[in-house]
Amino acid sequence: MGWSALSMWTGRWRTAHALIWPLFIWKVAMVLWLSMAQVGNYEYYHIVFSVILLALPHKLFFLKFSLVWFYFLSVAAKIHPTWTLGLYFSSLKTGLPVLPDALMPIWTNAVIFMEMIAAWWLLGPKGIWQRLVFAFFVFFHLYSGVLVGYRYPATVLPTLFILFGPWYEHTKIPKGWKTIFGWTLIGVLGIGQSVSHFIPGDEKSTMEGNFYGLYMFEANHQCVEGATIYRKNAEPEIYKKESFQARNRCDAYRVWFKYKQLCKNDMSVDRVAVEFDHSINGGPFYRTIDVPDICALEYKPFGHNEWIKTDKDGAKLMGYPMRNYYY
Repeated sequence: MGWSALSMWTGRWRTAHALIWPLFIWKVAMVLWLSMAQVGNYEYYHIVFSVILLALPHKLFFLKFSLVWFYFLSVAAKIHPTWTLGLYFSSLKTGLPVLPDALMPIWTNAVIFMEMIAAWWLLGPKGIWQRLVFAFFVFFHLYSGVLVGYRYPATVLPTLFILFGPWYEHTKIPKGWKTIFGWTLIGVLGIGQSVSHFIPGDEKSTMEGNFYGLYMFEANHQCVEGATIYRKNAEPEIYKKESFQARNRCDAYRVWFKYKQLCKNDMSVDRVAVEFDHSINGGPFYRTIDVPDICALEYKPFGHNEWIKTDKDGAKLMGYPMRNYYY
């Protein structure tokens, strides 16, 4: 990384470009293969920007378009009472930081409008509307840091300034066969964001198909996980975990994967019984998982898993949560 930065500083761009590739390959391996716990949703931004910068023709246009496309795709997670009614923030103890609670639905729906419609003005000629939209998103990302910390603003703001800031120049839509690579990447991102909507049920409750697209701020999750680990010739082990942050995703896949790996790697484990209660946006806790042996189950990545229940298909109501915090 240091060598690459030095190469940029001294104008050796081919060397810098080549040195970034190993870093990029390691990042992709970490995010998509080696770990789930150590990565976040914002890694997708960085990976896509890097693919375009390192590998695709018409880089400037597709970098600009991909950022606007990310704004648009993020709305897919916001067309839900979480944002349309402001339930994400009204179910927090702190509400919507700084802004008055009475304006909560106005602010959340304004964000939906700006990301779904107004963001496209960023790609237009440099004029008053393009500048106003740019200013809004600068404010939006700075304000989001009150909730999400530095990571999301630090990922998006530099790119926003580089592509649409003071040095912005309008880039025409490129033509020719080489554009197929960029449009294919754009199409893949759209398909990934759509997966959860093709799976029956409420993806906010089951979280099925969640990790194929952008999933930030889709709901205020709270969950209680209980497990009984039965081992050969030993007393059962009782395990219990409660979430305490609204940004905890309470994903059934994580629960399944964790105990599936335990059963696979520890031959002393006979079975693991799991109970998992899930609440979204301050609503009731429903027992979404209640199975005698989660290790005997399989997880369908592109379909509904019958062992993940919601209130619509018989999940038991277990109680009501207290208001929590984002952090």
